[in-house]
Amino acid sequence: MPITEEQANAIGRFYASVDELKNQNIVRSDKYLGDIAEFLAMSAFGMALAESQRQEGYDGYIGNKKVQVKYSSGRSTTVDCGDPGTYDELIIILGPASVLRPEGMTDPYLYYRIPGEVVRQRVPHGDGKIRFSIGNLPQAHRVLITHSGTTVEEGGSGR
Repeated sequence: MPITEEQANAIGRFYASVDELKNQNIVRSDKYLGDIAEFLAMSAFGMALAESQRQEGYDGYIGNKKVQVKYSSGRSTTVDCGDPGTYDELIIILGPASVLRPEGMTDPYLYYRIPGEVVRQRVPHGDGKIRFSIGNLPQAHRVLITHSGTTVEEGGSGR
């Protein structure tokens, strides 16, 4: 089946959008969703991106803590936590269409800041990977990002 003109135009708009995201320093590589998640973490929490995109296990720093960022945007019912031995904190960002979102949440992005020691307490799946799935993201570690750009713990204290 040949590509339609409408499909070709949509692909062209996608790549034009990617170019604009690169020009705005939101996307740094061809891993678009990961780069967008890192940008969101940088904007929300002041995370400094790691200089190299090739180091194992973390994406940046908040203060002197190594931070891993994960993004869930669609139908995947789990989010892989990576190796919690390589980072101090895990930030999980749920996009607007993520099936991991709790019912009734209307913010476009939901943020979780989970200490590495909390992740390390989870039992790995049969393949050895640690994951969070629907219903077991630790809500105590969900962080509200206000319109003024400040972060407020769900328990009410600022960070």
